[in-house]
Amino acid sequence: MSEYIPILNLPSKCRVYPNVEPGSITVRAYQGKDEVYLSQINSTNLERNYFELLKDLVHGVDPELLTLGDRLYLIIWECINSYTNTIPVQLICPECIEEIEVSVDLSALSVTHLPDDFQQPYEVTLPKTGKKLLLRLLNVKDDLAVERYSLKNDDGMLYRYARSVVTEDDILQVLEQVRQMHAKDFTAIRAFHEKFYHGPDMETLLPCPKCGEEITVDVPFRSNFFFPDGEALRKSFGA
Repeated sequence: MSEYIPILNLPSKCRVYPNVEPGSITVRAYQGKDEVYLSQINSTNLERNYFELLKDLVHGVDPELLTLGDRLYLIIWECINSYTNTIPVQLICPECIEEIEVSVDLSALSVTHLPDDFQQPYEVTLPKTGKKLLLRLLNVKDDLAVERYSLKNDDGMLYRYARSVVTEDDILQVLEQVRQMHAKDFTAIRAFHEKFYHGPDMETLLPCPKCGEEITVDVPFRSNFFFPDGEALRKSFGA
């Protein structure tokens, strides 16, 4: 059985988990049984399938409460520790305009952490109306709800941000309020989530193998993070 080990560098610093101390959360690498879920992950069931895994992969915190930044960190951790730390990325070099392939070392990605003084709910003042609004970071439970909502509705983006509003109002009431917000006020909600982004920086600098210039490489979030197959499998494991 795989050993559960402490995760000491979560981007949230555990500041948003009541009564959870940094270092008390443990995680294990994937096992063969996990690949049943991993092999079935796609864009429509990502939240559900990965949540089923999180319930067994992570101990010490309710997996529904994991922030999205912490979950992304764990996804990358699992890729590194269960499969490989190196993934190939194809792109067009913006300097020499040639098609290239670079190898990205996931373990070298920088990680943004929440500030030491971060607390939620976090109060913002809406710039248009001057209204005070309490906000919180989104978590896995929110993403599960957004996935369900988006199956029947086309305004999942608004629903997502509405869920971050801390209020006693019903979520559908909050959603309607968000729909009617002036764009400046709605932007303040988006700015909160941008300001307190935490997690791996999915952008890195690498030299172009053809012209030698240092270029920015956006690391794509893709299914190979969960279940390497095809060319990615062959390049990583020689299979």
